This record gives sequence, C-alpha cells and structure tokens, in this order.
Amino acid sequence: MWYFPTVGERAIATAISYVSVDRKGRATLPEEVRASLGLRPGDFVLLEKTERGTYELVPAALVPRDQLWFHHPEMQRRIRKAEADLAEGRTKVTRTVAEAQTLLDSFKGRRRSPRR
Repeated sequence: MWYFPTVGERAIATAISYVSVDRKGRATLPEEVRASLGLRPGDFVLLEKTERGTYELVPAALVPRDQLWFHHPEMQRRIRKAEADLAEGRTKVTRTVAEAQTLLDSFKGRRRSPRR
C-alpha cells in the first residue's frame, strides 16, 4: 500500500519518507529528513498540528526562562536597530565614568521616538 497525501485533486508532497513506529511509540527519522531539517543528535523537534489535521515537524531549541526576553520580537527589533546604529557610526564615546553618567542623565526626560 502506498500513501501519497493530497488536497482535493492536487498533490501536496514532492518527496516522501516513511517512518515506522515501535511498540513504545518511538520513530527514527530517515537520514535525508534529519539532514534537510538540520537536525543533530540531541536536538528537539516540535510536532505542530496543521489546520488540515496533519502534523508538521519543526526544529526547536529550548531557551532558558531567564533568556526569553532576548528572543522577544521587540527586543530583536531593538538589537537590529542598535547594530545598524553601530555600523553607521551613530555612537557616542565617553572617556570617563563621569562623562558616561552625564550622557546617560541627558537621556532622562527625553521623549522616545514612536515604536514601529
């Protein structure tokens, strides 16, 4: 028996790999699938249920709770902006702690530019 997923009359798969499940529910992903997903031993994979009721394999990584802030989209936007500012030379240099404190104090009370 061959299985080829379709939606209506149109095929949705361009390549198929088969996986068998053992008595404990374990499955081994074929080498070409692991390579295509960039998986290495010990990596995590999410099984996300799709709207069609099928499941999609999604490579994942565990992030320690105290580092979640870094992966938030707003923080990633701010980091990209800061990196662009550095690349364009939009920086201020201070030579002493007192100069640095004066610069930081000058930012107090300034209106922030609207978020994008």
